[in-house]
Amino acid sequence: MGQSAAETLAVRSAELSLDPGQPERVRVGALRYLGGLILAADGDVFGGYSGIVVDSDGAGLWAVSDLGHWLRLDFDRDAAGLPVAVAAARQVPLKDARGQPLLRKGLNDAEALRRLPDGSWLVGFERSHRLWTYDEPGSAARHALPLPPGFEAQPGNGGAEAVAVWPSGDLLVLSEEKEAGAGHTSVWLRQGGMQGEAWSDLSWPARDGFRPTDAVALPGGDVLVLERYFTPLTGPKARISRVAMASIRPGAVLQPETLAEWARPFSVDNMEALDLRRADDGSLWLYVMSDDNRNSLQRTLLMVFRLEE
Repeated sequence: MGQSAAETLAVRSAELSLDPGQPERVRVGALRYLGGLILAADGDVFGGYSGIVVDSDGAGLWAVSDLGHWLRLDFDRDAAGLPVAVAAARQVPLKDARGQPLLRKGLNDAEALRRLPDGSWLVGFERSHRLWTYDEPGSAARHALPLPPGFEAQPGNGGAEAVAVWPSGDLLVLSEEKEAGAGHTSVWLRQGGMQGEAWSDLSWPARDGFRPTDAVALPGGDVLVLERYFTPLTGPKARISRVAMASIRPGAVLQPETLAEWARPFSVDNMEALDLRRADDGSLWLYVMSDDNRNSLQRTLLMVFRLEE
C-alpha cells in the first residue's frame, strides 16, 4: 500500500454458516445468527482487524488494522439489509498528527475504533498505549486524549482493545491483560462527556481464560463486551456478555452476564471487533469480526447476530 494514498482492494467473500456441519443451526445463547462472510484478499497487508464501526444503515463498515491502516468495506445486501458480498473495498493509512503514515509496529498497532458524539473517530493503540482522535478516516490525528494513571503500563500486546462510548461522550475502556488484583484486569471510566478528563478505576473479572477484546454501548446504556479465548489444545472461543449500566460506577468490579459463548464446530476465530446497529424492524444487530493475525491458518470472519431481547 502507498504511504499516503488510499488503495482499492479486491476483497473476496464467501458465505459463512454458524455451524458448517449443520447450516440450519442459528441460535447461540441469546443471539440468533443472521449470516456472515469469510473475507480474503491477495497481498500481504489485508488482515489484522481489531475494531469496527458499522454504518447506521448497514451499507458498509470501517475497520482499523494492527498493520497501521483503515479498511473500508461497502456491501451488497439482501432485502433485509444483511451483507451478502463485498461490493467495494479500499485501505487508507493511519497517520500521526503531522499527517505522516504510521509505519513502525510499535506505533501503528490499532486495536479499537469508535465514533464519538461530535462525529470524530477514536482509535485505541497498544504497544505504544494511547487514544487518538481523527476527523475522518485517513486524516491526520487530531487529538491525544489524556490517559488515566497506569494506562501506559499495560503489557505491550495486552492493552486496551475494548472501548465503549455512550452518547454523552463518556468512555469505558477495558484492558486485555493489565492486572488489577487477583483474577481481575483493569477498567477505566471517563465521565464528564467530551470534555471530561477525570478517570476512575474499575475492574473486570477474568473468567475461564477469556480476555476482553471489544465493547459497545447499547441504546439503553448497558454495555456489551466481546471476549476471546485461545489455547493450542482447545482452539479459539468467543463470548459476548452484558454489563448493566447501573453497575458501572467508580471502584466497581463489573458483573458481566454471559449472553452467548461459542467454539468449534461453530464458526469462530480470533474474534476482536464488535459493533451494533438498529435494523429497519427495530431489532439490534451485532457485527463481530476476527483478527487473522496474518496467519495462514486463520481467517477474517464477519458474523452478524440479532440480539434476542
